[in-house]
Amino acid sequence: MRKLGITLLMFSALSAFAQPDNLGSLELKVTDRYKAQVKDASKILEQPNYQDSLNQKIEVQYRISSQPLAVRMQPEILSPARISAIEVPELYRAFIRGGYGAYNTGLAEIYYNSKRSSQRSYGFDFRHLSTNGGVSDILYDDNAFSRNHIGAYYNRYFRKYTWSVQGGIDLDKYSYYGRPQLNFLPNDDTLTLGKAPYNWYRSFSIQTSIKESKEKELGWLKQMNLGYNYLYDNYNSSEHDLNLNSDWVLPAGDRDLFLELNSAYFTNRYDSLYQGADSTNVFQQNFVQFQLKPYIRVEQDEYALDFGINLYFVGAEESIPMESESGAYFFPELILRYRAVPEVLSVVGGITGLLERNNYRQLSQMSPFILPGQNTVPSRTIKAFVALEGILSSNTSFYVEGGYSNLRSDAFLYRNPSFYTDTVSYGLEVLYQDLSAFYAKGSISYNWEEKFLLSASAIARDFALSEGEQAWYRPFFEAQLESSYTYREKIGLALNLNYIGARHAFRQEENLNFESMLKPYVDLGLKIDYHYNTRVGAFINFSNLLNSDYDIFLGYRAQGINAMFGFTYRL
Repeated sequence: MRKLGITLLMFSALSAFAQPDNLGSLELKVTDRYKAQVKDASKILEQPNYQDSLNQKIEVQYRISSQPLAVRMQPEILSPARISAIEVPELYRAFIRGGYGAYNTGLAEIYYNSKRSSQRSYGFDFRHLSTNGGVSDILYDDNAFSRNHIGAYYNRYFRKYTWSVQGGIDLDKYSYYGRPQLNFLPNDDTLTLGKAPYNWYRSFSIQTSIKESKEKELGWLKQMNLGYNYLYDNYNSSEHDLNLNSDWVLPAGDRDLFLELNSAYFTNRYDSLYQGADSTNVFQQNFVQFQLKPYIRVEQDEYALDFGINLYFVGAEESIPMESESGAYFFPELILRYRAVPEVLSVVGGITGLLERNNYRQLSQMSPFILPGQNTVPSRTIKAFVALEGILSSNTSFYVEGGYSNLRSDAFLYRNPSFYTDTVSYGLEVLYQDLSAFYAKGSISYNWEEKFLLSASAIARDFALSEGEQAWYRPFFEAQLESSYTYREKIGLALNLNYIGARHAFRQEENLNFESMLKPYVDLGLKIDYHYNTRVGAFINFSNLLNSDYDIFLGYRAQGINAMFGFTYRL
């Protein structure tokens, strides 16, 4: 039956192929179930374009108005975190130091300060140091000196500024002991001059200032200082000195204009009796000085430039007609800084100038052995320099500078080389000279964990003066070495070494009995501190440990080796 069906089906198919125009009727018989199949789908377009041509979007206008809603929330209280305790170092109110040494040398120091406060701080201090003797081959009975100081300060801290006031009293006695035994004078070893003449410098000072706490807190003003000093001595010499200093920052377009505005007034009065003249003839000088220093700072990348001008106006009046020093003085102010390697190496150079007043107080600080009645002349200095500063490692830094200085009416100390024949002018006088100098100086510092500190510095100069003149008592070379070491917070060692090169004292042809060039010398000092606990300690200090024999000034010899011991106490 199955064979017959297949035969009929093949016959029907052949008949249909042979007759394409008239198919007629076709009879099919299904011999199995229909099985539907779905083919794989494929996209006609990768990104079909959806466009609705029937509906239009409706423009909607809306706004959002905020309204606070009360939220009732009680967060869970967190327990405090455990923070390691940081010990705040104890701040002592007082420090007392006292000692005694050879040649009847006495030391007493007291310091008292308030404890930590965000509103105010205050304190006072007292210092005394005196000695008698220790200089060999002098014809006076002693070479005593005594330095005494009492001071106090008060600081009040406000939100925008800090107000400070401080004052002090200094009472210093120095002997004019510079009369050594001279071998070229007959019977000089049998001569006794008794007690050395001396001078008391009595100084009283007070100063008040205000300083901004942060930038722009006081507007254009950064700080302002007002000070007054009064000085008089044993020879009826007196000086009143009043000064006002201020720093400002003024707006100048897109930059700031820095301005230093200072003024000073001082008057000197000397009794000419000391110099052998008529005691009614009193020498008096009055000086008024104004300083105006505007400059602008420009910074670009690693460069910074300060350029401006330094102006001084000086008015002088003297009781004895002399060459007037009144007038106006102009100095350039040009400083260029370049950070060659940021935070590591910088180069600084430029030209700058200034004027120094040289009043009696400043001259007595150059040397206490000056004679009263010295003329006051302002000194002018212009300096061109270039410097290199940076760090060699994390604990080593250095500074190197070289340049040229031009000085006018610079103050020098001088002593008559025939001082042993002068019974009146036995001290130093002040000379004013013009000179120029090339110089080079440098320093290096090393710090190892705040336990070992080492610093060294040196300066070399080459002076040029008028024919026959010299840079009196100024060495051509100076060097200094300082170091300190702390061992286990118990023992502290400090070493100080000074080298002072040769110095001109006078013209050789004026006296052939002395060497006109003072020889160089080395002065070594050593300090040893012992801390028994945080409050009690002891110390021993050595000065001129090498027992160097040298002259500070012509005829004024240095004290020999000295040792002082004492105790310290903190309260």
